[in-house]
Amino acid sequence: LHIRASRRGGHNDGCAPRQPLPRHRNTKVTIRVAFGRLDVFYGRRLVCRNRNYRNPTVPRKRVKVYVADPWYHRAPARVGQVVYRRLGRSVRRVRRSRRVRRTRRVRGGKMMVRRTTPLRRNKYVGAVRAAKSYQVSFNIKPWGTAHGWRNVLHFTTGGNYGRYGWRMPAVWFFSRTTRLHIRSSRRGSHNDGCDPRPHLPKHRNTKVTIRVAYGRMDVFFNRRLVCRNRNYRHPTVPRKRVKVYVADPWHHPAPARVGWVSYRRLR
Repeated sequence: LHIRASRRGGHNDGCAPRQPLPRHRNTKVTIRVAFGRLDVFYGRRLVCRNRNYRNPTVPRKRVKVYVADPWYHRAPARVGQVVYRRLGRSVRRVRRSRRVRRTRRVRGGKMMVRRTTPLRRNKYVGAVRAAKSYQVSFNIKPWGTAHGWRNVLHFTTGGNYGRYGWRMPAVWFFSRTTRLHIRSSRRGSHNDGCDPRPHLPKHRNTKVTIRVAYGRMDVFFNRRLVCRNRNYRHPTVPRKRVKVYVADPWHHPAPARVGWVSYRRLR
């Protein structure tokens, strides 16, 4: 990395850590300008320090943020969870994980959970308005397996099983595995769904996307299609709001950490 930040006496000063970033692995990079220094961390490990920042530049007007900018070609990398924090005040801005390119926001999206935390039984996180075409996505990091159905998340208008709208969708682990069991209500079956064959890898983050649109239910692991059900020409669209649990009150939670849970109504 080549890192630059303006200061009094040097508009292009900064820090360039010697260690290259590892490929195909996530690295949390922190750049902190405070206490007269510019410090750079990989994870929690200090990799670079510049002690010339007693007087960093503080412009009066607002600062624009580009990921990536219009003056250089973008880096071949995936970037997410970009945070700017003014030290001394709890202010931050968070961006969802995405490729480094411009994308259009899809109307009707709602972020239910941001921080990645261990699953807890009967954790209600909010409610959404259901749509005929929708997309649910979340990041999950399993650390083990357990006996019986283990719930990950559950969208429902009321109960657990037996009525239309009670699984919109709902996700479990199969017993003693990290394989997902995904159910979502449609006309003719309140408990149809898709069960991807690949098991989730333990101790690694996987982005799971469940999309009901175009007459299908599609399931993706990190943008790779792993399951498809073509019976969703008429998915259930309840009139009342759908409650969201991560995890639900009717099952034990899966042994995993889950975060960045979002519900998006598709056009």
